[in-house]
Amino acid sequence: MKKILEHQVPFPIDAESDNFTAALASALVIVNGYTEETPYWCTRNRCYCIHCRPCGDHPLERHQTSIYHSLLTASTLAFGFDYPWDDTVDPHTLPGFSKGWRWDDGFVDALARFAGFSWLRFDGTSPREEVLFAMKSSLDAGFPTLLRLENELEWILAVGYEEDTVYGLDSQSHALPGHWHSMLRDAIVITGHTTPSMSYREFLERIVSALSYEEHGALESVIMDALDHVTAENAMDIAGMMCGINGVPIEARWHAAESFCGAEKMLCNMCTNREVHRRLGDILFAQYLKEGNEETHGIGWQIWGALGVGPETGYDITGQSAALILQKETQETLKRLFAKAFENDRAVCAEIQACLEQL
Repeated sequence: MKKILEHQVPFPIDAESDNFTAALASALVIVNGYTEETPYWCTRNRCYCIHCRPCGDHPLERHQTSIYHSLLTASTLAFGFDYPWDDTVDPHTLPGFSKGWRWDDGFVDALARFAGFSWLRFDGTSPREEVLFAMKSSLDAGFPTLLRLENELEWILAVGYEEDTVYGLDSQSHALPGHWHSMLRDAIVITGHTTPSMSYREFLERIVSALSYEEHGALESVIMDALDHVTAENAMDIAGMMCGINGVPIEARWHAAESFCGAEKMLCNMCTNREVHRRLGDILFAQYLKEGNEETHGIGWQIWGALGVGPETGYDITGQSAALILQKETQETLKRLFAKAFENDRAVCAEIQACLEQL
């Protein structure tokens, strides 16, 4: 017997740096029954897609990206300055994530309550037959499985099988090696739909908890202190530090703003007050995305520019970055830009707190 799920979306797409969220977003395209005919809401034009741009030729990819926006926001990963699977960072800039964190049950359960799905979990100690039976049963019902194999930070989807051969999906479809179970670290088997149970209040409170986390203020102080003590000996390290810190919010805050400005049903359906939701969409757009408003996304590009970083350098520092950061003018520019990024977060947090008082 052979079973291959339809409407597969290879991942990651565009700026999707969190592999687990990208995998889950592609899984939920299938779980939620999206097809090429499902209308897609375009936040740029504030209307359903009319195929005016090349992105209109790939509606399932656009749906996957919208789901990614919402999942990254609901998980709070959109509001840190690092990702919690990055063991080079200690402490992390989000509450509830300790060093060595690996997608704990509480994290997965929160996303399941937000998105509305049931799940089972297995690891490498689970018998192969038990894992395979659970995966096949879910695939027969139309639900994929998230797998983490030999690369402990990378997730793939199990999207089909033929006898004992399992077919996986990441950037492309492929058959898994016959010894996949010996490589297994983690399996999250999606078993069905459930009614989403995360309230809009809880959703907003989670964001406030992330944005008001004490490590944000601590990191801001560390950045300013480091920029006050740049030397020829440490210039490359400090340039790398600034570039690394900038790499997460420039992307993640964009996802957060898009989640509030879009029409992805997981978030829209949980909203209990349309006026509050519109108000929050306005503040996140203004502080994170609106061009010419010293928004965080634009600030991130300015930080990269001050360090001589961009697509031509693979978004990584070079020897020029060290030379630039030794200049007092660059140091003061970076201080101002990072201060504004932290100020934007505080403005968003204050507005969410004010809206919570209305709910």
